[in-house]
Amino acid sequence: MKKLFIYILSIFSVVAFYSCDDREDIRNDINDLISRLDKLQPELDKLNAYVANYQDLLNGQILILGYSVNEETGDYVLELSNGERMTIYSGKPSEPLPVVSIGEDGFWYYTMNGEETKPLVDSEGNQISSKPENGMTPEFRINSEGMWEYRFGDGEWTGGIGMADPSLVDFSYSLFDEVVVNGSETLTLKWKNNGETMECNIPLYGGLALTIERNIEGDPQEFHLNETKIFDIEQEGVENIVIETIGWKIKIDEKLLTIQAPSTNNRNEAYTENIIIKIFSKEGYCRLVTMPVKLLTTGLYDGAAEAWNKFVNKSADNVLLDFSYAGYMHGSVAPPDVNNLTGYTTVNIKEYKEQNGIESDRVALNSLLYDYKLVRKCPGKEDNSNSNSNAKLVVYFPEGEYVLQDGSEDTAFPEIYGGNFVIKGAGTALTKIKMTGLNDNLKAPLLNIKHTNSPTNVNNSPLLATVNANATKGEFTVKVDNTAGITSGKWVQLRLRSGNRELITSELGGITPGNAWSINTQPAVVTSGNEDTNGVRIMEFHQVKSVGNGTVTFEEPIMHDINIAYNDCGGWQIREYKYFENVGIEDLTFEGNCITPYYHHGPSGENRPKEWVYDEGYRPLQLNRVVNSWVRNVNFVSVSEAVTFEESANCSAYNVQITGNRGHSAVRAQGSSRVFIGKVMDSSSDDRGNGQWHGCGVSKPSVGTVIWNSTWGIDACFESHASQPRATLFDNCSGGLVKYHAGGAETENPNHLAGLTLWNLNVTGTTDEKGQNFATDFNWWSNGDIWWKIYPPIVVGVHGQSVTFADPDTQMTYCEGLGTVVTPESLYEAQLYKRLGSVPTWLNSLK
Repeated sequence: MKKLFIYILSIFSVVAFYSCDDREDIRNDINDLISRLDKLQPELDKLNAYVANYQDLLNGQILILGYSVNEETGDYVLELSNGERMTIYSGKPSEPLPVVSIGEDGFWYYTMNGEETKPLVDSEGNQISSKPENGMTPEFRINSEGMWEYRFGDGEWTGGIGMADPSLVDFSYSLFDEVVVNGSETLTLKWKNNGETMECNIPLYGGLALTIERNIEGDPQEFHLNETKIFDIEQEGVENIVIETIGWKIKIDEKLLTIQAPSTNNRNEAYTENIIIKIFSKEGYCRLVTMPVKLLTTGLYDGAAEAWNKFVNKSADNVLLDFSYAGYMHGSVAPPDVNNLTGYTTVNIKEYKEQNGIESDRVALNSLLYDYKLVRKCPGKEDNSNSNSNAKLVVYFPEGEYVLQDGSEDTAFPEIYGGNFVIKGAGTALTKIKMTGLNDNLKAPLLNIKHTNSPTNVNNSPLLATVNANATKGEFTVKVDNTAGITSGKWVQLRLRSGNRELITSELGGITPGNAWSINTQPAVVTSGNEDTNGVRIMEFHQVKSVGNGTVTFEEPIMHDINIAYNDCGGWQIREYKYFENVGIEDLTFEGNCITPYYHHGPSGENRPKEWVYDEGYRPLQLNRVVNSWVRNVNFVSVSEAVTFEESANCSAYNVQITGNRGHSAVRAQGSSRVFIGKVMDSSSDDRGNGQWHGCGVSKPSVGTVIWNSTWGIDACFESHASQPRATLFDNCSGGLVKYHAGGAETENPNHLAGLTLWNLNVTGTTDEKGQNFATDFNWWSNGDIWWKIYPPIVVGVHGQSVTFADPDTQMTYCEGLGTVVTPESLYEAQLYKRLGSVPTWLNSLK
């Protein structure tokens, strides 16, 4: 191109006698011309590549592996089996470049600027074939005089096409006029030759793919310096993989793509590039897979909150617990894809109903569960004592509405006793399970999935070992007096019951207990039957990782200090825990008919409906004593309560929407350990308020619960329903911060004990449904307040609507970053990243 520039300048040298201003204008024109000619070079490179691919496509030497269409522009991008891509811009050839074509006779032709189609000939004037037997491929360039030239192979360059026109460089090059999609087997490519439309059917080879599942389609994935992200992938027909990206660490396994960003950004500004992966089939076909990534200039936790830094550095004054073990399989993976469950039988409930001549949806489901020994009662069949811990069943509700309760029933739907089964719909917009009516016989949850043996019944939970040494919260190992009956993989309960006055004072953190409070009452030693709810009650469910000489190591950290001095009621113990596992509910909507407007515990007045109708009338789902179970992609419409996990461990509920008439409560962990509740969007309402009365939250001796990226009403609050919940994280949530929506009876105070952590809470409202505003001097406990008593919480990054807190020194365990969003944005994600080396793909997909 330098010779070209000299030639152009020489043309204008004859105007040197013009004025300085004129010469400056001429110089600007020259520079503009040079710039526009430079822009032709990329199009020239594309032209030569496209011509070669065009020839190979028509000769069947390369295939089309896939294509995509820009719906706005109509552009097609063809993915070719040589690892390249060809873009057809709106089906229109480009004017500034020669439009090359192959005629019906197999020879090469060109058209320039819409003029007559002419053959491409060699230096001796001979037409050149495009056929693979004796054909050749033309190559184009612009010579030093700015004229188009071409050659075949190593032959001489031939001109005569015309001058390169830089004024039209904004057009994109395309060889074809039109693309026609013929189902999933072929594409028809059309082009013009000498005014006639030519076409060729090209087969689609559909057996080679590597699909990257991303939460942000099209937009680049942002990476901080040295950050690692993992993506789910699906491979088809991939024999070999070649990675062609420099500076990024990339690892590809069967189902995962791991990308680690560079540790430095040499450009000192954020920039975007493509991760380039070439996949090859066993036949040698190649397909290009790209993913745009954006490298930032900062580290993942640069400028992090001091609370986070203290946690990472294990400082003596760290206040944060490790919540990263919450959720299904300790948060490391998503629940399984139902389609990949080995050995499971899928039963279509609609087909089952028709095949068995059953008219009622309710009876059909009851009968099916009875067949699989999951319920003990069924109309027309004998009662039994069934339970089935390994049902291996998928109950599929295809598109449609299914009435499981209409109010005419004499008894509640039978409780479901079993594990390893899934109730699945066709999608939240397609499958609806309905409760249209109620009566006094229907107070229980509609679908109550449970193990019958309560861990608080000593007959069901025999003693396995007594802890005989102190341990600190965050540790994984405890010393015990006996390891018989405790094995790796077993689930157990670590627990304490005590009326020790010193312990009670410590547990209450400055709150003066009421005389009638259960925590302030000495518990009785029970040798048979159910325990009372008195005294300090700590109950953590753990999975055993290993057993040593007098030690038991758990998969998860303990969430409370162990002091063996508190032994007035048996001390710290490891006891049996009975449960079912792998129960899933997904891809459907539960629709109730809860009374509106909602009044907490019902309205006042003689003619009011019964209290339970408001609080419990429409409860579609409850899971009791289950582990590694889930509720995902489920909507709840006009329900009194969405779902409760009771005395369960490591369960997940996520991607949940609550709409319709406002009811009592949302998603709750009740006496459970490490339940993950994520992305619950509550937009239920009535003319008295917004969102369920209690937002997502906890009750009873729950521990390690994470409520992540969820919302509740602007005049509501998170749930903290007393009876000794501890160690709860509300992480990156949005909703109201008002008193008296936490819940709980006066005798079960406080609402929450130690470890309540609010991280980046976005306060959307501070005024309750009565018009009372709590924005000023907000306190967490007061000895003169009956219904709002919370152990001084950890408050980091509370922002949104302005709130001032009263007496932070006594009212809060720790306070930082009020009025700002702190880093990391999500504590749960950051702790998972720290533990696993990346944020799991299931969680990234929810963002």
